[in-house]
Amino acid sequence: MLVLDPALPANISLKELPSIYPSLQSASDTFFVAKPKNPSTNVSVVVFDSQKEVEDAQAGMLKDAGKQSVWRGYLTTDKEVPGLVLMRDLAFLSGFPPTFKETEQLRAKLPENLSSKITLLQLYSEASVALLKLNNPRGFQELNKQAKKNMTIEGKELALSPAYLLWDLSAISQSKQDEDVSASRFEDNEELRYSLRSIEKHAPWVRNIFIVTNGQIPSWLNLDNPRITIVTHQEVFRNLSHLPTFSSPAIESHIHRIEGLSQKFIYLNDDVMFGKDVWPDDFYSHSKGQKVYLTWPVPNCAEGCPGSWIKDGYCDKACNNSACDWDGGDCIGNSGGSRYVAPGGGHGGGAVGPPWHFGGGISGISYCNQGCANSWLADKFCDQACNVLSCGFDAGDCGQDHFDELHKVTLIPNQTHYIIPKGECLPYFSFAEIAKRGIEGAYSDNPIIRHVSVANKWKTIHLILHSGMNATIIHFNVTFQNKNNQEFKMQITVEVDTREEPKPNITTQKPHASEASPITPLPEAEILFEDIPEEKRFPKYNKHADGFQETIRIPLVNISELPKEVQLSLKKLDVKLEGGDITLKGYNLSKSVLLRPFLKGAQVIEVKANQVVKREKDSLQDPVSREHHTSLPKESSENADGAKTMNFPAEGAGRTVEVGGRHQDHSLPREWAKAASATQKVGVSVGLRGTTVVPAQDRAAQEKELLEKAKENRGVGLIEGHAEDHDLHNGGVRPGRKLQEYAGSYLGFLPWEKKKYFQDLLEEEESLKKQLSYLTDSKYVGRQLKDTFADSLRYVNKILNSRFGFTSRKVPAHMPHMIDRIVMQELQDMFPEEFDKTSVHKVRHSEDMQFAFSYFYYLMSALQPLNVAQVFDEVDTDQSGILSDREIRTLATRIHDLPLSLQDLTGLEHMLINCSKMLPTNITQINNIPPTQEAYYDPNLPPVTKSLVTNCKPVTDKIHKAYKDKNKYRFEIMGEEEIAFKMIRTNVSHVVGQLDDIRKNPRKFVCLNDNIDHNHKDAQTVKAVLRDFYESMFPQPSQFELPREYRNRFLHMHELQEWRAYRDKLKFWTHCVLVTLIMFTVFSFFAEQLIALKRRIFPRRRIYKEVGTERIGV
Repeated sequence: MLVLDPALPANISLKELPSIYPSLQSASDTFFVAKPKNPSTNVSVVVFDSQKEVEDAQAGMLKDAGKQSVWRGYLTTDKEVPGLVLMRDLAFLSGFPPTFKETEQLRAKLPENLSSKITLLQLYSEASVALLKLNNPRGFQELNKQAKKNMTIEGKELALSPAYLLWDLSAISQSKQDEDVSASRFEDNEELRYSLRSIEKHAPWVRNIFIVTNGQIPSWLNLDNPRITIVTHQEVFRNLSHLPTFSSPAIESHIHRIEGLSQKFIYLNDDVMFGKDVWPDDFYSHSKGQKVYLTWPVPNCAEGCPGSWIKDGYCDKACNNSACDWDGGDCIGNSGGSRYVAPGGGHGGGAVGPPWHFGGGISGISYCNQGCANSWLADKFCDQACNVLSCGFDAGDCGQDHFDELHKVTLIPNQTHYIIPKGECLPYFSFAEIAKRGIEGAYSDNPIIRHVSVANKWKTIHLILHSGMNATIIHFNVTFQNKNNQEFKMQITVEVDTREEPKPNITTQKPHASEASPITPLPEAEILFEDIPEEKRFPKYNKHADGFQETIRIPLVNISELPKEVQLSLKKLDVKLEGGDITLKGYNLSKSVLLRPFLKGAQVIEVKANQVVKREKDSLQDPVSREHHTSLPKESSENADGAKTMNFPAEGAGRTVEVGGRHQDHSLPREWAKAASATQKVGVSVGLRGTTVVPAQDRAAQEKELLEKAKENRGVGLIEGHAEDHDLHNGGVRPGRKLQEYAGSYLGFLPWEKKKYFQDLLEEEESLKKQLSYLTDSKYVGRQLKDTFADSLRYVNKILNSRFGFTSRKVPAHMPHMIDRIVMQELQDMFPEEFDKTSVHKVRHSEDMQFAFSYFYYLMSALQPLNVAQVFDEVDTDQSGILSDREIRTLATRIHDLPLSLQDLTGLEHMLINCSKMLPTNITQINNIPPTQEAYYDPNLPPVTKSLVTNCKPVTDKIHKAYKDKNKYRFEIMGEEEIAFKMIRTNVSHVVGQLDDIRKNPRKFVCLNDNIDHNHKDAQTVKAVLRDFYESMFPQPSQFELPREYRNRFLHMHELQEWRAYRDKLKFWTHCVLVTLIMFTVFSFFAEQLIALKRRIFPRRRIYKEVGTERIGV
């Protein structure tokens, strides 16, 4: 069924429907139903007889892009599905025995009271149900009552169910909960409580703990503890318009901005805890740097395209898409489709490419075997084309079953020099007796090396060499890890010579007769083969007489008027013929195929027009002769007068095409058959007048279109033999071109096909296809639930590929990570737009910058540019600022290959002398360097200062060539031995087993990821089991928890902050009032004492008046 919205016009009939909608020409019925959410509006339901007709009609309606929305209609018995419409005249019948496979077989067994009330019965044996169409919409109630009483077939009780129509599958998908906002992401199992307990128990050296939330406060958290702090999103987000957010990548991208955070801090989620004692050197060591814990590989960028295939020099079809950057550029431009990598594009001795990408690199200038590029070796995929001796059996990727065919060398602890026998190209070294695994390695650059890799699984080093090379020495520097997990380095020297030795002429003596086995062999059973007559043997093949010469006729066509691509193809054919790549016969055959579409169309079409007229005459005069006429080959068709007309072979020539007759070649494209039909019809009316059939412009367009079809369907060449021409002129038929009788269901001529030995398998396949047809096609579901985490990993991996190059990467473990704030800020400065886009997302998104993945691969991939001044300081061992003769020799050994020759030393000195003459004096002067007693062997050599070396371009070029850019940060790749990651689901027994495994094998880092279906009936049981496990691991409350009888008054930070602000104000004014009261009381009760105290402290000054000495007389 197809459902159309809006509905079709009410006055349109089923016969008129194809004229308006050609895609619905195979419809068998139409009716209207009301929308479930809007009963006043109808939709049209179009019924078809088969599923294929429905698919074709839907594809046609979607291609036409009309006003109607087109859905597939589905019938179901599940009345709980949203968006259903009850079909009152349809019902489902179930409960009958599954042995019924045919509709008529079931109809014959139906009870009389049931068969009399149905008009149509459709059996779906794969689902063991039958669809009934009732005479009366009210008949379902009556039948349902009878079915409950007694309605059986062969003792099986029948059941009737109402049929519901469903078309909008998005209503079903809307009811599904998206995992990004599912309850498991917000349900609190109190993991934070036990995570804090694990920190206090196993990491007591942690000083401060910052808990980042959206303002929530756990009811049990002791906020008075000075070591713990609640941080809200508003405190770390720079752009507050990005809030609120529920995306963990968005929050993680800002946590390094927490105020008071140390430069190196440990970040972990609340579902992560410590299972054993953990110390800072589990995350970082001063000798080796950051420890990176990697787990599973990044999901493939496309289906069937592993990361090791990207940019391997070969255009892989599965990787040729935008998601994989067109195979990393392998499918772009001249490199597309090439099986060869540009020279110099491979890994050298370990100094090229990321050091964490361990294993043999891409050296590929050739293939070790047809279809096996050198880059495919040791790519962790068993390539069948590489599983051969010449490729070392894929360097261990295909197992060690064929290692006995390779030359084995066992590494000995105290031996560093090994000699490979002459002519041996495929040795491998076993280090099982000296080490547990290989960590890293480097080898000297040598043209004899095709591939080098380490297979830790087999504890072997595979060396694949080019054959026919002279004797040479290869140096290896390999770092191993012994059984005690201690690393040690080993230098290995290997002498190889792949020139084959001439085989000596050795005469072998035939063993004596007495050495034969005395055992009498068992007689073999004689098998009789039936003799089959010659005429019944298949396949048939053409027989030609002796001296028969096959000639190929090439049409006469003006090459200058052909399209450019055809001219280019003809030129390539000429080049291949001159170079001897193809024979003359192949050249002529290919050329005839290329030129066939460009024969003069008018001449061909006129012949066809005459042929149609003659056929119509035959049909009017003698129908029997017309039947014989249509069975003649196309190359020789006889008209009613006995005249023969020869047709030039056109597109797809070689088989009879008669649109007006009975025989049609279904193997030809449909467009060609239509074109032939149109040509014949036009030829009847126009060909009799003797005019041109097709205009020149239309013919040019038609030829261009047919040329495109000819590329896909190459016809039979224009081959005609002299003997065949003779037979044709005598009225015979071309030998080997006999038309055979049409066999409709004939599957083949082989014995097992004739006797149908595999007929059961074919029927089972057809039955399986029918069963699969009941599955809902996901492309019709309106809303797709995607794995946003996997998509975001691909997104970040693509960004890293564009910046640091294409390589295989793994995902960091879900565990605590030590983060450096400076490194994190450098990463965000490198990708500001990407991190800003991540910060905007409200929930997890497929274009998120994954925190740990992006951080660690930036840390492992960032390079420190070479500083020539640092090289000078490294060589200047006495720190005098001037290189002595000894130090100049040290510099020469760093930039030249060993052994060092006199020319290397003198060449370096001449470079320095020339630079001192060409550079200005302010660079070569040594005023700022204390005088030294350095005396050089060459008196012309000036003092070799740092400024002279750094400004001498020939010397700096040599240094840059010898020194490679080093990693900016040190790191160490770790395994998964100390990580326990468990996905907790709703299966109780499975969860118990997972938790018991952690109890038995405790790890340092434990993560219990909540993936529980909290709507399931067993969800509470799983949570109880989980709580019991937590209590068994960490039973003692930590100092960060309140006592059991206490709870936090506030559960959100804004409430707490408001209360604290109010408390501070209240405290301030209370203090003010108290001070005022105290002052008033003191003044009230101790006023006199205060006045006396004041007088004592601040005494009043006495004022003495001067008294005159003169007395006034009386």
